[in-house]
Amino acid sequence: MSSTHSRKTFRIRLEHMIGALRGDIMTGKLQPGEFLPSERELVSRYHLSNKLVRVGLEQLVSEGLIVKLPRVGNQVADTALDRKATVRFGYHRTLEQEADMNRLLELFHAAHPSVYVHPIPLSFPNYHETVGNYLESGLLDAVTVNVHNFEQIKASGGLSLLSVQQPNPSAYPSLERAFTHEEALYVRPLLFSPLILCYNPLHFQEKGIPLPFRPNGWDDLMRDASLLSVEDERFGFYSFLLSNNRWPIFLLQNGAKLSSDRERAEEFVDRVVEGISYWGDIIYNHRAFPTYLSGKDTDAEELFAQGKVSIILTTYFALNALRESGTPFDIAPLPSFGGGNDSLLMTVGIAVNRKSEVRHAAQALADFLSSEQAQRHIRESTLSIPAATEAAEAAEPGPSYRPAHYRLFRDLLPRSRPFTEIGMTAGEMDLVLKEARLFWSRLQTKDSMRKRIHEILSNE
Repeated sequence: MSSTHSRKTFRIRLEHMIGALRGDIMTGKLQPGEFLPSERELVSRYHLSNKLVRVGLEQLVSEGLIVKLPRVGNQVADTALDRKATVRFGYHRTLEQEADMNRLLELFHAAHPSVYVHPIPLSFPNYHETVGNYLESGLLDAVTVNVHNFEQIKASGGLSLLSVQQPNPSAYPSLERAFTHEEALYVRPLLFSPLILCYNPLHFQEKGIPLPFRPNGWDDLMRDASLLSVEDERFGFYSFLLSNNRWPIFLLQNGAKLSSDRERAEEFVDRVVEGISYWGDIIYNHRAFPTYLSGKDTDAEELFAQGKVSIILTTYFALNALRESGTPFDIAPLPSFGGGNDSLLMTVGIAVNRKSEVRHAAQALADFLSSEQAQRHIRESTLSIPAATEAAEAAEPGPSYRPAHYRLFRDLLPRSRPFTEIGMTAGEMDLVLKEARLFWSRLQTKDSMRKRIHEILSNE
């Protein structure tokens, strides 16, 4: 090993030691008056020389975090906790409702008085680009990420910005797999949802349709939706199509799966076109589906809350918007298409900036949000599903209004899969959606759409 490489290795280990000790002090793990491990123990733990360990300790002395007591040891300074670490935390703005994020941060501050979390709600169209730039420039120390964001960050080479996380034994294993690359976990799951149906039981009773609603196939759903429609008053079914958490459902259900070597791409494209075409059949079923393709993903829930729609395609996250609407609702599993009854799995987690100057404090936030206390708070205060198994399946009551079949997620999770299992990259999914929009708008034929999808998958 060259001397230059050796010095670089020692410098990395020294920075790791300083960061770990600073983090333990700033998060309160080491309290004022407590002594740090002995220099001999630090030499052994971090594989450093006595000289380098002392250099690191002098750095902490200069920061006012410790005091050196001759022949006694290194003690955490009484004023250490006065030097609060500030964690800049970026998160999806919707989590203020979906996870009761403001209250979670209050609970974190109570448990970690030496850390202040500066909340930065984000709602940019190109979320992953903004997050990547903010992480790179040091403007964020921790950030929430969903599966689509994660795939985009991975595709852009941004995983090097994220700290590797320890698996959480209390979380559903399938949630962590979506945030794992080359056996390393980069995002700690916080909450999840399968794609579900939400319906107004009063509309069903009015039309004499049996409850609970359990359509076998999508044709059955559309037949009932036609019965539920009332001219100039409401439509039977609506979904916001222009979301990667909605439109790919027919691809997933009819077995569209692109292998990594791209073999049998012809068959894959056929299944993709079949799924997109079926969405077209739904859109132009004017007896059941409104001619209303909005650009806002909350419109389905808003129309439902107003009684303008009887059935919507939605998530547990979005149910929080209906909680206080006064409109009764219950949920149902998706019907089957092409022989499959799978559901799309959506997961939101927290990632830590590997280059953050307060990385240990940011990690403390990630650990807290995935802790039993925080996960139970999500379960008790929202209609979202926490990532921790025990919290998600707890028997105690949650919010005042919870749909009768809330626990349906336990049956759906084993057959819920993220969009990544279709085999397309996040970028390819976005490009295919653009072609689908043209087809749904009747601005291109099925054959031209098929050709364009072939070109997208061939990078032509």
